[in-house]
Amino acid sequence: MQRFTHIPTNDPTLAHLIARGASEHPGIAEPPGLRVLLASCIAHGASNLEARVADLYIASACVAGDLAALASLDAQLPAIVRPALAKLGMPASDHDEIVQRVRVALFVPDELGACGLSGYTGRGALRAYLRAVAVRIALKRLEREHPPASADPSELATWIPDMSDSPELALLKQRCRDDLRAAFASALAALSARERTLLRQHYVDGLTVDMLGPLHQVHRATCARWIEAARVKILRGVRSHLRTSLQLDDSDLESAVALVRSQLDLSLQRHLASSHA
Repeated sequence: MQRFTHIPTNDPTLAHLIARGASEHPGIAEPPGLRVLLASCIAHGASNLEARVADLYIASACVAGDLAALASLDAQLPAIVRPALAKLGMPASDHDEIVQRVRVALFVPDELGACGLSGYTGRGALRAYLRAVAVRIALKRLEREHPPASADPSELATWIPDMSDSPELALLKQRCRDDLRAAFASALAALSARERTLLRQHYVDGLTVDMLGPLHQVHRATCARWIEAARVKILRGVRSHLRTSLQLDDSDLESAVALVRSQLDLSLQRHLASSHA
């Protein structure tokens, strides 16, 4: 984790927060790195640390591999996750499988050695973070079982002519529809592995830049710049592909690119989720 602060780790405020977290979780040793994390939160003006320090304490202990912390949080998972699954209409018979997938997503390190729980930064309640992870996993399961009518995950509704279009726009959509899909797929394929991973984590896994920062060991603003740069790269790729594949004047070319831009977030979510299923 990158250190953004010069607050000493023996600062009285830190000591108070650590003591409060420890009092909420007796028997769990102070997690390594927690003081640095809290110091960073203080330096960046994080609010509500008093209320979140217990959550940060146990989450940091789990990330560090503390067996007592892992056992404690694991025991709480079913009660936290099951109500959220019920609201989604997930059959009760499937709850155990989803809870197990949540365990893997939270506690098992990926190829970079980071586990899902390392993305928790205390901006909200830990229970809400755990429920969000469960809901994302459940939605992916439901989408695989009940895929959208379109067989093409990168299909965009705005590429299909409708009654509200002007005659010129309807003609443009009809003319460019296949090329738009091909241009989008080509632009996405041209991204680097890191760019695709970052976009998948953001659009499919639902990780915010505040969660992605610690995961990639950079400041949240850096993650935001990376995501925006990847989006711009996709749109430039679409424009380049269309320019070489179609004989469009500048006005029609910009209109075609605007169609992609208007639904870029949705298209990325569908395409990346499908390619990673």
